[in-house]
Amino acid sequence: MTTRSSFAKREKSLAEQVIIVLMVAALMASFVYYFFKEEAEITQVGFSSLASRFASQVTAIKAQWYMDKQPNMVYVKTANLDDEPLLIKVNKNGWVQPVENDNACKAIWQWVMQTPLFFMKQPISVYSVTDNINSSVSHCRYSLPSGEFFEYWPKTGKVSQVKRDI
Repeated sequence: MTTRSSFAKREKSLAEQVIIVLMVAALMASFVYYFFKEEAEITQVGFSSLASRFASQVTAIKAQWYMDKQPNMVYVKTANLDDEPLLIKVNKNGWVQPVENDNACKAIWQWVMQTPLFFMKQPISVYSVTDNINSSVSHCRYSLPSGEFFEYWPKTGKVSQVKRDI
């Protein structure tokens, strides 16, 4: 009799284990489904946070410009406190604006964010939009391959909300 009861217990525990495995698999499948369903929104929210950080960094550089009595170049401490402070070129209004060249907007990103041009393993593309009148950089556009982007206008210091290319 003991062998029958131990066999029934093993049978019961095997059935319980199969049910648990099926429940875990169902939960994992639902997580993956909802993750991929909401991935665009997750990217949108994260990139919006990055744009807000960019805007606050630009404002902090302008505040430093005011404290330094409005020079042409502002010293800003880097994220690594052991490194020398960055010397950032600003315009007459105190907004970050490097020397005009093909990489002006990339230089702005490097000075302001001090990070590589990547977001969630996606490269951030940088576009310099030039002013037709004097061929200077009108504004910079930072965009993801998925179409989200924000823009920065060096003349006014304005950073746009994250938008999506249609």
